[in-house]
Amino acid sequence: MTRVPEWLRHTVRIRAVPMDRTLVARGVVGMLVPLALGQAAGRPDLGAAAALGAYGAAVDDSSAPWRTRALTLLLPQLGGAIGLALGRLTDGQAWAQILLVALVALVSGLMSTVGRISDMTALVLLLATAMGLGLPTAPPWWQVPLLFLLGGIPLMLLSLADALRHPGRAERRAVAGALRSVADLLDATGDTWIECRHQVTEAMDAAYDTVIVRRLSPPRPGGSTARLAGRLDSLVEVIAAAPAMDAPPAYADVVRQVADAVEADAGTVPVTRPPAPQEPAWRALHAAVTALAEPDQEPADRTPILPMHPTPVRRLTEALAARIGDPVARRYALRLTACLATAQAVASFSGLPHSGWLVLTVALVVRPGLGTVPARLVTRAAGTIAGVLIGLAVIAICPAGWWRIAATVVLTGLLQAYARRNYALQTLFLTPVMLLLADPLGQTGSTVPQARLLDTVIGCAIAFVVGYLLWPEDTRARVDHRLATAHETIAAYADTLEHDSDAATLHTLRRRIHGDLAAVRNELIRLRTDPRHHHTLQARQDDLAYADAAITRLTSLAATGQHSTPPATQEMTRDLSAELRRRAERLREHRPRRVRSPR
Repeated sequence: MTRVPEWLRHTVRIRAVPMDRTLVARGVVGMLVPLALGQAAGRPDLGAAAALGAYGAAVDDSSAPWRTRALTLLLPQLGGAIGLALGRLTDGQAWAQILLVALVALVSGLMSTVGRISDMTALVLLLATAMGLGLPTAPPWWQVPLLFLLGGIPLMLLSLADALRHPGRAERRAVAGALRSVADLLDATGDTWIECRHQVTEAMDAAYDTVIVRRLSPPRPGGSTARLAGRLDSLVEVIAAAPAMDAPPAYADVVRQVADAVEADAGTVPVTRPPAPQEPAWRALHAAVTALAEPDQEPADRTPILPMHPTPVRRLTEALAARIGDPVARRYALRLTACLATAQAVASFSGLPHSGWLVLTVALVVRPGLGTVPARLVTRAAGTIAGVLIGLAVIAICPAGWWRIAATVVLTGLLQAYARRNYALQTLFLTPVMLLLADPLGQTGSTVPQARLLDTVIGCAIAFVVGYLLWPEDTRARVDHRLATAHETIAAYADTLEHDSDAATLHTLRRRIHGDLAAVRNELIRLRTDPRHHHTLQARQDDLAYADAAITRLTSLAATGQHSTPPATQEMTRDLSAELRRRAERLREHRPRRVRSPR
């Protein structure tokens, strides 16, 4: 029996993502409103144009705080409206379309590496531009973009009303999630400690972003957000004091009770604190957990460990400037531009129906944040073929009008429910929705499904040749650079321990280290779906494990204060720092130890 390649098994794996019924309900209502209004008014074409905006808003919807929801919903909608308008203004001129796609791809490629919201906005801008090129030119150029913008309003209002009806709930849940991940860390054994530490990094990053980074202004002193920031400050101390060994279960119980109180918005935490131990490691942990359990935490008479970030506008400008100066970001933007310009040239000069589906396929396959090219090729092709069959069945069974609207709404609900589990499932439900919306928009005829299949095959071929064979991702340089940076930062952390630096400095270094290690870990997980990198993954996993072990050991020394007493410990720290810098130098020279993976 032929064994399925490991990269393919990772590609088709279904993630266990829980279904958010609230998101499903909002997506269904958001799609139903514009389609029903258009059908009732006798203009299903206008309803379909507005439904495109409703679909875009449904994809961007989340359970984040209201400020984040507003930006996440509004900015991509604006990007989509701008993209549709730009696509309509080319008036079918082939060279104008190619130039437009190239410019938008270049801007989108640079914006996509700034942050999550800018990445979503850049993606919607790019996809909407491709869709605008394929729409009929008969209506006024501004009509479809305006309807796209208006179509997302019902879902935006529902989402923001839900967030404002429960103020602070998302922030409390994020902090409670971080607390529970730390409790799991305290309960972890030697075999599970590293994985639990990874989960703590992800949970702390999510809480930090939710409570502080994504705010438009610093938290008001004395407010609930400032108290949550204080909880995170105290939690940092617990993480620093958590040794890589079995802690007494009483400490994890206290942290979980604090998590329950935070999520319930209860200021007082009625807990029974464990007695003060004699061992140095447990004394540090006991003090940190006791401080965490104090009610209404807020940094007052000391500098917060978690620093306040500059305004979003300043962060955006600084991030864009950094991306323009980053060779890796520039190479990715140029690679995306070459792929999409080639795709648009094929669409413009081959005589294929101008649906925009070809350019859309290439954009979704090539973007690295969405997975490796081989993985996206497999899932995109499989999902599109199955989705076209579903669309053909719906068109054959359901007559135009209310029955097709019902089918579109049901498929939108399925899309919201299962899209986050696997990209093939997302494409499976997205394709029939787009086919059903294409009919009222003027892309009629029985050849539309076949044209979508042909566009998908050609788009996957362009992405494979131009974006994978001729201009491959420089993934080795990216992984090696991040690993080397993490090794150097851990070495700097070891040097800092000898000088008894303050807690804020040590935390800043630890946060940077765990952020770098988390980025490497996510990149290695992504590369499991690329057969070209399979032979070097084990070597990089070994480097990552060494860095994890080093920062774990140094963190334990910092928590117990052992770095300031025995000379033997200081010598060990210096040796570890020197070894980390040697490894970083080897990584920057791209000299991986090739380890043959087990068969």
